[in-house]
Amino acid sequence: MKFRSLVLALAASLLVAVPASAAPKAAAPNAAAPRLAILDFKAAPGCWVGWRFGGWGNQMDTISDQLRDLFTTEIVTVSHKRLRVIERERLQDIRNELQFQQSGEVDTSTVLKVGKLLGVQFVMTGKVTRFAYKESGIKTGWGVGALVGRMTGDSLAGDVAGSVNIHKASFTGRLDVRLIDVQTGEILGAWKDDGKVADHAVQIAGTGTEMSYDEELVNKVFEPVVERITPKLVNAALQASNEGAGQ
Repeated sequence: MKFRSLVLALAASLLVAVPASAAPKAAAPNAAAPRLAILDFKAAPGCWVGWRFGGWGNQMDTISDQLRDLFTTEIVTVSHKRLRVIERERLQDIRNELQFQQSGEVDTSTVLKVGKLLGVQFVMTGKVTRFAYKESGIKTGWGVGALVGRMTGDSLAGDVAGSVNIHKASFTGRLDVRLIDVQTGEILGAWKDDGKVADHAVQIAGTGTEMSYDEELVNKVFEPVVERITPKLVNAALQASNEGAGQ
């Protein structure tokens, strides 16, 4: 027991002797890394192809936020923090100072002004050039509703059960993205890509005119597109930054 106590005391003294500076430190952020701002994504005129559900067109602000968050995560990951991305809340701070265009194109002079106000080297602009819907099959719920009504003897239960149609549908989306150098106004790169989700089950109200907005569906369509575009965008930005530093 005396030997064990001696060992424990020796171990405790060694722990005390280790200076706090010897503990591992978290890597400091790269303060010299060029900064990038991602502007709002706009819906190009006519991008809502095949949609009978007008409510989705009213969700463009939400879709824009989703796309910006997807690109932010992917850019930070792919660049290994060699690019710093301005949070979209910071862009919100200057909304009252500038009037963004509501069309699918963003004016270059506005882009440069936004970039300078934010103190960034690069600005990324994007638009949804297509978000299309096409039914690939349909199963109506009205037969099920009638069966439920007969089994329960409650016609209201049958109406409720039959008020939703189950559709199989395909969704496709296309993004156009540009990377602009704030100092020179040069377009460093422009990319477009398509995403698709086939045979996706959706629920549509019995009138056939309403389908609830599906945030998960938006991500499924556009996430692969973001993953394919981001490495090209990051390479273009880092190359431009390195060339600028060498001059």
